[in-house]
Amino acid sequence: MSAVFGLLMLTGTMAAAEPNVTLYQLQKNCEKLAAETFNRETADDEDRIDYGAHYNARLNKCFYAETYISPTPVGVNTWVYLSEARDAQSALH
Repeated sequence: MSAVFGLLMLTGTMAAAEPNVTLYQLQKNCEKLAAETFNRETADDEDRIDYGAHYNARLNKCFYAETYISPTPVGVNTWVYLSEARDAQSALH
């Protein structure tokens, strides 16, 4: 009886852990997409200095934040823009 209970507990744990693997993979894909976007778009733009990625599970969307600097006569302005990250394939749809 305890072997059956243990098997049920193990099966339940594996089923509960499976969505986390998917979430982890979605987060990694989001980070990869952000890195690709930053590297592609900063080739000729030295004002872009940093980027970040955030996958929102509730919205099922990848967000991309990029940081720009802009020299001014009295110092440096820092700008952060947030947008939805899209790969070339999803931008066509």
